[in-house]
Amino acid sequence: MFLGVMMFFGNILTLVAYIQTPQLQTPTNLLICNQSVCDVLFSVLGQPFIWFSYTQWGIIHTQTHKWMCLFGLFAIRLTSMASLVAIVLLSLERSVAIFCPFRYYVLVSDHVVRRVIAASWLVSVVLNGMPLLGWQTWQPGLRCFSMYVVPNAYNMFIYTNFSVFCLISAAIMNICIAAVAIKKKNSTINDCNAATHTSNQGNFKVTKMLLKVVGLFYLCWMPYLLMTVYYTIIPIEQRVELPDWFIAIHDFSKVMIAVNSVVNPVIYAHSNQQYRQAFKRILGID
Repeated sequence: MFLGVMMFFGNILTLVAYIQTPQLQTPTNLLICNQSVCDVLFSVLGQPFIWFSYTQWGIIHTQTHKWMCLFGLFAIRLTSMASLVAIVLLSLERSVAIFCPFRYYVLVSDHVVRRVIAASWLVSVVLNGMPLLGWQTWQPGLRCFSMYVVPNAYNMFIYTNFSVFCLISAAIMNICIAAVAIKKKNSTINDCNAATHTSNQGNFKVTKMLLKVVGLFYLCWMPYLLMTVYYTIIPIEQRVELPDWFIAIHDFSKVMIAVNSVVNPVIYAHSNQQYRQAFKRILGID
């Protein structure tokens, strides 16, 4: 509950800073706000899922109320997938900035970014809405976990494959971005053109900040995703034989996801002076 509150207010602070600060209203920060929206929704919609899955009242009611279970899974999976896609979009934006700097303002505008964000949410809703439309295996008495109430074919070929594709594509882009950004930073040290040097330095700072965000995302999400994939692909009869330490670590990995969402606004404040000043102004800190 405490992490949920911290996650909610930290990311709301980011959204308010964007709305109230004209200097922050750039395509890059719009994508950051999209990530913050995902984190806010995760903090709100994650609480019912926790109640449904880990309290006696929730376990009993989701075993007897089909739509309570299905909507709870839809909400938590929607926000999780939207977060993955948001990381891909941030990585794609930085890729354009690094590899196509002269076409950046043509390819990355507020209009384009808004349309891409809307499309990403539409894809997330469609993919996660399939169980609500009938592709599910819910039966009375089953725990409300995806491996019990959603077909294995959906888990593997729709949800897992799409998530793995997002993770791999974002990883490849960020490895390339980091390599090129470091090379460009080193080349600007001897740059005699002050304007070019300042521009490159500013671009590198933004890239460095987003690399921190993406790196933290992988650090916090990978344990959960890897263990969930493993849990999904093993035969159902073997799942009940998993050791207690596996279940305990799997549950703890969900806490790490919440930690990721809490720390993101801290990264923005630490790495970006405009966010730092906006946060101080909103909180009334001199």
